[in-house]
Amino acid sequence: MNRRRLILASTLLLPAMPAFAQSSSSLLNLFAGTGAGANAFVERVTIASNFEVDSSKTLLEKSIHPQIRDYATRMIADHTAILAELRALPDAATRLPAGLDDRTQEKLIRLRTFEGDELNRWYVQMQVDGHKETVEIFEAYAANGEVPRLKEFAQRHLPSMRAHLAAAEALQGPRPPQ
Repeated sequence: MNRRRLILASTLLLPAMPAFAQSSSSLLNLFAGTGAGANAFVERVTIASNFEVDSSKTLLEKSIHPQIRDYATRMIADHTAILAELRALPDAATRLPAGLDDRTQEKLIRLRTFEGDELNRWYVQMQVDGHKETVEIFEAYAANGEVPRLKEFAQRHLPSMRAHLAAAEALQGPRPPQ
């Protein structure tokens, strides 16, 4: 009965947790061993990958910056492949969220309001922030995941998530002193 209550509570709290500044990795660790950790992992990876694809498509529609366009093209290809692989895993199929969460949807809407250099700066910053969170999620699940296929998925894709983060940080370039 306690496990059932924990799963019910996690289902209700998962969407609200980011609003309370709960890091995704600590959320995964909180629910480790309950099955809800796998739910949280699949949900966050799916939402993050969908955001990467959607935000990168927006960038390609509006930006002419060649390096940022190359990065966006890579994000579309890599995250589309990650999503396809995740959807094909039987352990993930029943855990996939319906769409973006409110926080991520708001970011995408805001990104679409920018043009030119401002668009490029916002896109790159969103990529850095998003990939920092994604790396934390993959690290947490790769270390403590309770579903073996999902844990192996996290371990296999963690290096590419780190590479995405490093590439996004490189696009930020040097910062002027403040």
